Amino acid sequence: MRNRVVAFFNIVHIALVYLAQILMILMVLIIFTNVVLRYVFNSGLMWSEEVALLLAVWFIFIAMSIGVKQDLHINISVLPQKILKPFVLTLLNKIKNIVVCLIAVVMLIDGWKLVQFTMTSIMPATKLPAGYLYAILPISAVIMIYESLMDFFHIDTNDEAVDAFLSGNGSFAAVVKGAHRG
Repeated sequence: MRNRVVAFFNIVHIALVYLAQILMILMVLIIFTNVVLRYVFNSGLMWSEEVALLLAVWFIFIAMSIGVKQDLHINISVLPQKILKPFVLTLLNKIKNIVVCLIAVVMLIDGWKLVQFTMTSIMPATKLPAGYLYAILPISAVIMIYESLMDFFHIDTNDEAVDAFLSGNGSFAAVVKGAHRG
């Protein structure tokens, strides 16, 4: 069962990495096109700011959830890690995981409420429900909860296979086979 859960979230992680790349490319293309239209042709795309904002918000929250998996968030070290005992480092890592998990739970609950509340509001240019803008919050929160719990309990999430696949040096089969140590 654990291997299936790990494999599922690894597939989600890979999909989010590719989605983040697509979102960034689309955002740059839309903004570039709008700038060219505005300054060269004296016109523009009315919907470009709304769509660029939607893409930026989704990109940011996807990157945040990926950052939890890759441990890319800002850490402040008051003391050099060399002088701290291993159990202190382990304790600090556990506290970090608890804080990340609590923040993600708040994001999940309040993000879900925000999505429900804003689904009746319509964005003026695109006529899309404003809830689409915030729909990524609960999604990224679930991923952050999963990643912080996996790190907290030292469960192998097969990160090496995921990284190898994303860098073009590994197979998808290695990603979905799951983790082996508990």
